[in-house]
Amino acid sequence: MNRVLIVAGDQDSGVRFQGALSQSGYQTALVWSGDQMTDFCRQHTPDLALVDLDIPGESLWGNLQAVKTMGNLANLPLLGISAVGDPQTMEQAQSYGFSAVYPKNDDPATVVNAVRKMTESNQNHETSGVTSPEVPSTGRDESLNRLVALTAEVVHVTKDLKHHLNEFGNDGPELFSYIENSGEAIRAKLAALPPDSLHDKELRHDFRNMIGSVTGFAELIMMEPSVSPNSSRGLGRLRECSKTFVDILDEQKVESGV
Repeated sequence: MNRVLIVAGDQDSGVRFQGALSQSGYQTALVWSGDQMTDFCRQHTPDLALVDLDIPGESLWGNLQAVKTMGNLANLPLLGISAVGDPQTMEQAQSYGFSAVYPKNDDPATVVNAVRKMTESNQNHETSGVTSPEVPSTGRDESLNRLVALTAEVVHVTKDLKHHLNEFGNDGPELFSYIENSGEAIRAKLAALPPDSLHDKELRHDFRNMIGSVTGFAELIMMEPSVSPNSSRGLGRLRECSKTFVDILDEQKVESGV
């Protein structure tokens, strides 16, 4: 376990931490935004991510949620760095499962030591046959966590696609508004649910209808000849997220027996 992904907000800190980790024997990759992190993780599987929490905008958190939907990256160990360290960011980092957050301008050796302890701990678990501990959840059950992460990606991708409304045909803006509204409605509904709620048949039915709007209208827009390849990929990703969402609901149906 020695592959570390560094998500840096500025060149100075990115190069410093990459140099320190590389000199300590770790294989490192360096990216500069939440979007680049998500793209990297779709193609590679890091063992740990060091993330600059000062990266501006909401996309960082949405991309972290997206990464956690990627198979064996659901429990990707996370360490943070920050020059600001405001309480709201620290609280949010804790809810996303960060093990610790370190001052960005301190000696990188502190972070290297933290990475070493985490990697050694995980190696000990692997060699002893003990399953590594999961990233702390946000107070929901695992299935709800997965749906929350998927919905965050749907909302994030939708926001990016909104810049390309002119490609979606005459009815595109209206069709796209249904996707937007469905994503936000799903996110709000999930936020209020207690654990094991998905055992409720009617609730699963409601979610199927809501996520079905995302899939259906995305597919209609994709049929427009004016849609660019980039937008088509985004719409395709909405369809993939919707399918995984329904798969999770199906798992809950089997588990609950109703």
